[in-house]
Amino acid sequence: MPRLRERKPKIKVEAIDDDLSNDDDEASDDNDDTDYEPVPQKQLKRKRNIEDALADGEVAATEGDINCVPASKRRKGGNKSAPKPRAKKIKSEQLDVNDEENSENSNLKAKRTLPQSKRGRKKVKVEKSIEKNVGDSVSSDLQPVVSPNEDVKIPKTEEKEETEASNPPSTGQSSCDATVKTCQQQPFTRGKVGEAWKDEEVVAEATNVDIWIAKNVITLLDQDCSIPFIVRYRKEMTGGLQAEKLREIQASYDEVKLVHKKVENILKSVKDERLDENLVASFLSAKTLEEVELLYAPFKPGNKKTLAERSKKLGLEPIALQILEMKTSLLNAKLSSFVKSQKGLETEKEIQTGIQHIIADVIAKDRRVLDFVRQMSQNKQIRITSSKTASAEKEDRQAFVVGGKTQNFKYENYFDLNILLSNVAPHQVMALNRGEKQKVLKVKIQIPEGVKKTITSFIWNTFCNRKHLDKATYDFLQSCVSDAYDRLIEPHVCRQIRSDLSKHAEKESIAIFCSNLKSLLLTPPVRGKTVVGVDPGFTHGCKIAAVSSKGDVLATDVIYPHSKSRSCYASDAETLKSMLTTYGAEVIAIGNGTACRETEVWLSDLIKKNFFVPLNVKYCIINESGVSIYSVTKEAELELPDMDPNVRSAVSIARRLQDPLLEYVKVEPKHLGVGMYQHDVPEVQLKKALDSIVEECVSFVGVDLNVCPEFLLRKISGLSATRAKQIVEWRSKNGCFINRQQLLQVKGLGQKSFEQCAGFVKILPETSASTSDQVFDAEEEKPKGKKAKKTVVFAPNLLDQTIIHPESYSIAEKFLEEIKGSPQEIGQQSLVDKVSQYMKFKCVENVATQFSVSVSLMQLVIDAFKQLHDYDIRGEF
Repeated sequence: MPRLRERKPKIKVEAIDDDLSNDDDEASDDNDDTDYEPVPQKQLKRKRNIEDALADGEVAATEGDINCVPASKRRKGGNKSAPKPRAKKIKSEQLDVNDEENSENSNLKAKRTLPQSKRGRKKVKVEKSIEKNVGDSVSSDLQPVVSPNEDVKIPKTEEKEETEASNPPSTGQSSCDATVKTCQQQPFTRGKVGEAWKDEEVVAEATNVDIWIAKNVITLLDQDCSIPFIVRYRKEMTGGLQAEKLREIQASYDEVKLVHKKVENILKSVKDERLDENLVASFLSAKTLEEVELLYAPFKPGNKKTLAERSKKLGLEPIALQILEMKTSLLNAKLSSFVKSQKGLETEKEIQTGIQHIIADVIAKDRRVLDFVRQMSQNKQIRITSSKTASAEKEDRQAFVVGGKTQNFKYENYFDLNILLSNVAPHQVMALNRGEKQKVLKVKIQIPEGVKKTITSFIWNTFCNRKHLDKATYDFLQSCVSDAYDRLIEPHVCRQIRSDLSKHAEKESIAIFCSNLKSLLLTPPVRGKTVVGVDPGFTHGCKIAAVSSKGDVLATDVIYPHSKSRSCYASDAETLKSMLTTYGAEVIAIGNGTACRETEVWLSDLIKKNFFVPLNVKYCIINESGVSIYSVTKEAELELPDMDPNVRSAVSIARRLQDPLLEYVKVEPKHLGVGMYQHDVPEVQLKKALDSIVEECVSFVGVDLNVCPEFLLRKISGLSATRAKQIVEWRSKNGCFINRQQLLQVKGLGQKSFEQCAGFVKILPETSASTSDQVFDAEEEKPKGKKAKKTVVFAPNLLDQTIIHPESYSIAEKFLEEIKGSPQEIGQQSLVDKVSQYMKFKCVENVATQFSVSVSLMQLVIDAFKQLHDYDIRGEF
């Protein structure tokens, strides 16, 4: 007879645990030589039941001291319904030694009688009342109960909280209906059940920053804090991130808010039984607009002109779904019963075609298919090609006949382009888009045959992978899958790829534009020089204008150095020399427009001949993009009245050399010509990005509040066109500002605007009207809403000429006392020396700890006091 081998029990006793290891039991098999006769099945079953009962009783006896459920009150099959024990840390001296020994002996006896199927799987649950009964003897850290006479090893168990709050009572309706009704009728709120992520998590993942940084930046943005303010005054909350990274986080957060908004609108508008609880949870868990679109695709109302919608109107949708779901076959569908004297239903072939259109539409909108297609669109073998259109070929032939040339030659590099998607550059994508828009290029996406086969196979396995399909139904479903791919899915993939390429290219174009604009705006100025600006030209001559070091126009004229007349050549040179000599100008700014190089050659020739001696004349080429546009605006007419627009251009060119930032901000950034395909980029996105760059540059450079023009104040952090206008009006009415706190007296400028702009506007002693106190009548709000006059005294504060924010003045004053400095020394070399000497033997971290502030704030105060009076941040670029 065959013999069964019984495993010997392990002598080492281990306490009851959720998951006992059986490794030692298995290892003991090798030394077991005892043979037993096989036991009949019924007896074996009865024996196991008895062993289970013994085990349950033993457990109950062992754990009776801590209020376990008695074994007598347990249901049949004890160990299946028995509550699990929790190991509690109890002091060894509180246990009775004899009880522990008896328990261990009983445990040993029970374990020897347990079969292998029961050993190692025993789970006993102790009621929660144990925690209350044990009281102070239970520690928060779970520890095993150890007998003083035995070496017992007990692994720690994790305590799981069990609450009934997560299971709400039934309301008599299905959870699916309740969820859909809630989403459709109640206002959408973030953090609903089903939303598996937080805004900061998605932003942190998208921008590759820590979650705490993303959370802080989001909080600051929600508080209407500007990027320049965050960069300079909230470094401790952002880890010292630069403006470019903060703008990236802001863009990602804006997209997250769009996702929330779109999901909210979808859940309010969709009323469909297919919107079950799981799908609602998927909507609330979507992190990107692409994911939302994939989920929403099946619910999108189809175009009434599509083939599928036409067939649905003919009543073919039910039978089409039955065939797709394999509830009926094509032969059993009885298509002849649908035949009518109506277009689309006249023959069985037309009916079959209509059913095919409906099935293809269902397949193309299926979420699983769309998700898989999205993955396959990332295939590295997909290529993009372009060729010359037939219309462009015709234009070139006609131009060649007459000896002319079209503008199509600009795209000659793309007439025979065939490149992998992974190798295409952003500027190439922009060129392809523009050429296609101008109907010069024909752009296609080439999808490999392998990708097509993979997608169609996935569709077949998802919808049609059933056995026992008759040949007619099999062939019909094959045609439906092919129709879905060729007519709907492949064009969708091509559009999606083109869209992704265009978005990436536009993003890169905006980034390049912003980088170039920042470099242009932060060009170091030429201070204290009288400059002669030259707007070169051929027919209308070169317009020249002498501008003082303060930007005032001294003289204007027009010369014609490129005229064929030799007499004009000499007289024009004398005119220019006279202007330079009269106003002591030694710097000439030449615009880089028409006739720039010819004018440069003419001027270089005069300098080589020492024509301007004793003046040491130098010249510089200036970017004149946008000058002609600004010269005809209303702002230019108000600034330079009774002046020809061409002469205004010469003045602007001279000023661009003296103070580039002040002049460039007058022009719309998109007209400065420093971008790549800037006119093909969405105008809203471009304007937002460029305005942010201008605001950053103007704010970091800073402005003098008492002389700054209105158009420049608009660009300061926290100020708008309306607030800038009100500041200028207040200044005209009340005179110069004495200190920054007076900004709060300006109508429409509240605490938030003051917080955002105060650190970027300066009040310099030389431009302030007086250094004495000034008295103003401010309006005070009474409890009943009536306003009364209140006298406020404003005194000059020399810290207002620094980059230190008013919220940190107390720290700055304490630091001045520490280094034995005075506010009167701000901007002077003496204070710079004192700061350097003090920091010579100390680090910023220790000083920050001494004053109980962050390291970034302490560094800001130190840097502010080390700056001389004429310091300009543009000198660092």
